Amino acid sequence: MSTTEVHAFCTKRQKRAEALALSQGDQGVRAPKQRKPLGQRRPAVIACQLALAHTIAADIERGRYASQADAARHFGLTRARLSQLMKLLCIAPDIQEEILALEHVAGRGRVTERRLKPVSETPLWSQQRALWATMRPKRS
Repeated sequence: MSTTEVHAFCTKRQKRAEALALSQGDQGVRAPKQRKPLGQRRPAVIACQLALAHTIAADIERGRYASQADAARHFGLTRARLSQLMKLLCIAPDIQEEILALEHVAGRGRVTERRLKPVSETPLWSQQRALWATMRPKRS
């Protein structure tokens, strides 16, 4: 009597799980992923984007990059995306300070680059301040 294998129907997910279990050997069970508590604060995304724009502008001024296009290639960005980030530098310095100090708390509203676009496209700082006053996040 010959031995033949009978393959039962199983999904791709089951096959991957079996392959993973075989490759891990006896390691098997993984530790659960640790998540950050909901109330933990971290810098807002827009603050990180503004900080990156300042860093790139300073590097271009120092001569580390020949142009914005060169910096965009280095950071793996398109020239258009880098131009969007650099527009944040047109915002009044006092507003930039507030943006850099922003923190993001999970579950609360946030200031995004899209929401800041009218502010950065307004040429007068006094008008920028008026726009910023309407969208400034409330302090907690």
